Amino acid sequence: MAKRHEGKMVRRLNTTLPDPLARYVGEITGKDAPYETPSEFICDLVRRHMERSLEQERGDVRAVLAHSLRENDYADWTDGDLAKAREAASE
Repeated sequence: MAKRHEGKMVRRLNTTLPDPLARYVGEITGKDAPYETPSEFICDLVRRHMERSLEQERGDVRAVLAHSLRENDYADWTDGDLAKAREAASE
């Protein structure tokens, strides 16, 4: 699972694209295009990447939990045990 790090906030990006990518961005931005500006397109790409990353992390957690439930017997756990486990998981 990806670990979140506190990092600097990047508000502006300045990049140079190779010609094929620049042409593509030009085709999908502007009047009557899916995106009004290249910035709008980049924001959408970052947002989608962030959503996919979060969903991947959730899937990884679900897989670990499912594996643990298959491999272990938690029948004797008390409500207190579950509360401690939840507390540890939220740290």
